[in-house]
Amino acid sequence: MKLIFLFIFCVAINAKPIFAKDQTVQMNTDLTFLSGKYLGVKNGLRPADEGMATLNVKYNSNNASSQLALNYKKNDKITFDGSYFKYTSGIATFGLGLINRHWSFSDNTSLILSQNARPSKSIYLQLKDSFKYDWVPSKANWSFEVFNGFTEGSLNNTKSMLTGSRATLSPIEGLSFEFVLTSQWGGKGYDNGVSGLSASLFKDSNNASNSNINKMAGFGLSYLVPNNIIPLRIYGQAIGEDEAGQLPSCYAYLVGLEWSNDKNKYPISVGIEAVDTRVDKTEHGNCGPNTMYNNNTYDYTNYGVTMGAEIDTEGTSLGLFIQSQISQKISIEYTTKAVVINDDNWSSHRLASKRQAGLINSLGASWNKDNISFNGDVFYQGLSLDKAKIKRGYGVSLHSSIMF
Repeated sequence: MKLIFLFIFCVAINAKPIFAKDQTVQMNTDLTFLSGKYLGVKNGLRPADEGMATLNVKYNSNNASSQLALNYKKNDKITFDGSYFKYTSGIATFGLGLINRHWSFSDNTSLILSQNARPSKSIYLQLKDSFKYDWVPSKANWSFEVFNGFTEGSLNNTKSMLTGSRATLSPIEGLSFEFVLTSQWGGKGYDNGVSGLSASLFKDSNNASNSNINKMAGFGLSYLVPNNIIPLRIYGQAIGEDEAGQLPSCYAYLVGLEWSNDKNKYPISVGIEAVDTRVDKTEHGNCGPNTMYNNNTYDYTNYGVTMGAEIDTEGTSLGLFIQSQISQKISIEYTTKAVVINDDNWSSHRLASKRQAGLINSLGASWNKDNISFNGDVFYQGLSLDKAKIKRGYGVSLHSSIMF
């Protein structure tokens, strides 16, 4: 797979003269330092314990784009997370690579597919267009994405297939809907062919022949109230872990409010977001504690980390996010989250062997000028998570990025 990425990248760059007017090459380096691992207020557990160095080389032409991303962590091998090749023709984009996906209208969390875990290797198709009819609003638009790839360690520590699709619709300005689906299927001992793929997308996963398939599906919405009323955005997401009559059930929920004011000298935004991945027991016993992100056959993970919300199954969080641009170059951000992990005291929970509750606080500042940026955070982790090797206490995070 690594050789494929290198080959595609070289072919894309050498397809035309490198200095042609319709082509650009960009390079940037990132350095990240962490004094200790902590449950992130955004994008979860992705950073390494002590930091990471990244080199990205990106090539763009009229219709094609590719990126070679080299990521190095201490005591770890180089990874290619973030590398891709894609080609656009009309409203369609075809691609392959290790793509970071965040399927949610929340800027902080997604219940179904977030940047908490490392990206999966996949091929994908994206469609995007506007409705060009006189009888619909001029800004009405839609998009659709479907991919198929595989995850590491989700099936008895081996690889298995992951298929996903997301459709979004904006019928009027400020109002958007999303419909999302992921399916885990295939792997050692299961159907890895076209019939397995078809079943993962279209058939009832409670059927005996397809009972190994783990489907998650749901919907989300975002509504931006007109500015002349109040600069407020309301959003939410509901994702079902199980399936009943080919419809999602056993739901987890996300809801948030986001107020912003960009008319002041110092623009500011304030957000409140609540996430709940606890599932109540149902009458027939199909749902219950620890249902979310777990399945009889597959773990909803990649490299052992949940692909959805960073609090994993049987968790809650209530966060306050405040961000202000205090000058053209400097912005500050403060976040506090009240978090409950493993509310059911499940010994096999991926983050903690026992119930943990506490606050996570983070105060950060960023400086940006031209192609250079620096970010720094001071954080406090108010709970210990033994399974994830996260300790209670204070820490710092530093990040720099330079684009050439």
